Amino acid sequence: MDDASSRGRPLSRVERAVLAVVAAVAAIYWAACSLLIHRGFHSNGWDLGLIHQVLWNSSYGRIFTFSFRDISYAGDHWQPFLLLLVPIEWVFHDAEALLVVQAIVLALAVLPLYAAARRLGLPRHVGAVFVAAYVLSLAVAQAVSFDFHVEVFAPLLAFAAVWALASDRRWLFIVAVALILTLKEDGALLSIALCWVGWFAFRERAAIPTAVASILYMLVATSVIIPHYRGDDQNPFTERYGYLGDSPLGVVCGVLTKPGLVFEQLTRADALEAMAVVLASAAFLPLLTPRLLPVLALVTLLPLLSKEPGQGALLLHYLLVPSLVALVIALVVARDLKDRLITAHTSNPLSVNGERAGAALSLPKGGGVRAILTAAAFVALPIALFAWRSPLPPSFEANMARFEVDDHARLAQSFVDDIPPHASVSAQSTFVPHLSARAQLFQFPRLAESFYVLLDEKGPVPAEDRNAGFDECKEALPALGYEVIRAEDGITLWQRTRDPQPLGGVPERCGGLRSFTP
Repeated sequence: MDDASSRGRPLSRVERAVLAVVAAVAAIYWAACSLLIHRGFHSNGWDLGLIHQVLWNSSYGRIFTFSFRDISYAGDHWQPFLLLLVPIEWVFHDAEALLVVQAIVLALAVLPLYAAARRLGLPRHVGAVFVAAYVLSLAVAQAVSFDFHVEVFAPLLAFAAVWALASDRRWLFIVAVALILTLKEDGALLSIALCWVGWFAFRERAAIPTAVASILYMLVATSVIIPHYRGDDQNPFTERYGYLGDSPLGVVCGVLTKPGLVFEQLTRADALEAMAVVLASAAFLPLLTPRLLPVLALVTLLPLLSKEPGQGALLLHYLLVPSLVALVIALVVARDLKDRLITAHTSNPLSVNGERAGAALSLPKGGGVRAILTAAAFVALPIALFAWRSPLPPSFEANMARFEVDDHARLAQSFVDDIPPHASVSAQSTFVPHLSARAQLFQFPRLAESFYVLLDEKGPVPAEDRNAGFDECKEALPALGYEVIRAEDGITLWQRTRDPQPLGGVPERCGGLRSFTP
């Protein structure tokens, strides 16, 4: 019987087997996609190369050290959860391992998601629909297609927290929320959202103090820890939210005192489209529970206020957390709708007893067609979003060239192999993740202590690198003491052989080049 009385029962062998197969297939698919993107030299220095170098340095005891900026990585983002991944670096020393771990972790999230649905009294086919909506979500596809981010652990932890709420396991809820805090300094937003759901949907007493602790943690992380490690370096928070304020509290004040700027930012076409995508990813079910909408607005609108183009339109990995919260709220809505319908049936004098009415609701005899239509309606929008916007195949948006390891990519790998393992390098963005297991690595046009420079005329150049003087610094390489030692098919490997010439016009923006004697 598939009713509310089965909430405390463990999953059957068949359910566990099916979930294992779904998770395995999803992990293989996501890992294959991200590895092909990487091996085709379409991954990026920011963020796969950067994060891998942080882990590589941390594995040697140089905690949060990286060479992309002249500060500790802790001055850029506060992500202590990264330290839990150091053992992976001890074994593999390769950025590809992070991509595989990312795929596995995202796939494992289907286990607590389905288990939470069943604990909430939802029938098997409804639990399966939620799993399908997650696996086929645009948010996961975008995250997989864009490098590695520690936020990919959020679905596993968030669904575990919901399962804990449904199972009255308070300690597990607190642990899951606490781990989410360590993912990133703004992980507190997701923690607060889960605490809100915990209180208003489950009356979990630990939710309020946990939410307060999350707020305090975020304030300490953003106002004390990050500024301490950043020093006088440029504040990334200001780059994104400077028009409102230079700190979380400043942004809150800016939102309240500059409503015109807020309205202008949130009514952009791409921002409105992003809001619709978040709601559509959960079939607009969150709109049926107004008491939970404030936290969905919190995790959705704050990123949309950012001036960073990807974040401000919820592209790349920025869609993951808002869509995740929308799916969690949809779970609560499904539970509430089912409970209300059961109550209506049990109050109907034609019902024989409450148990039979609940069973009739979950698996109505002759209602297979109705169940199939209901499931199809729920997953139709996520599937449509995937087909329309997913950067992964099969979809209309997928660029299949990104998944092809062609002759140019194989040639690029041979150039990477020519560079000694511990030599200092400045490289174009797409080369950086392949060179990140070294202490001195810079993304061109920054040169600093680079002994080698690796560039590719056929490779993309990020807009921020182009604006930082990419072309000017490339033209200045001979004057800066570099000479070409290999060039094929648009790929050029430069080696530094002398000190910079005392010529005028060499761009200072090329990045702190130090004196060199061969």
